[in-house]
Amino acid sequence: MRKGNGIATSESWRQAARADRVNRAESLTLPSGATILAARPDPLEWVMSGRIPQRLLAVALEDPQSSQSAGDRELTREEILDLAGFAARLVEASVVDPPIGDGPGEISLDEIPIQDRAFIFEWACRAMSGNEVGGPAGNAAVNAANSAREEISSARLEGFRQN
Repeated sequence: MRKGNGIATSESWRQAARADRVNRAESLTLPSGATILAARPDPLEWVMSGRIPQRLLAVALEDPQSSQSAGDRELTREEILDLAGFAARLVEASVVDPPIGDGPGEISLDEIPIQDRAFIFEWACRAMSGNEVGGPAGNAAVNAANSAREEISSARLEGFRQN
């Protein structure tokens, strides 16, 4: 829908974004046996919108060949918490149906089994790293973050969050 001056309304823009997300969605069968619809994230959108925590983005942008690079350093507690929060947001943003949230007809993120959350997170990260979807813009940062931190699984992050 457009306003009288030909400009799109905020609601029409939202509807177009929702329709695009549904059109991009694929059926995923999770470890629990549940089947959902999920849409792969757009790496550039996540980088430009600031949804990747700055500390993680800074680590991702480090040149691993540089002598100034942090290399194989241990993640701090704050970085792990940032990564856990990022993982939760990525899962929420990836699942199209059933919707995740606290409203009627929605499922709370905490009600989703950890194995399913880990599966969705890892599926979304493959897209974010450029292994399945996306162009070069934005992929370098996310790819570096993923490859540098592959040993951190969603299950380990969830265990850390609960402690």
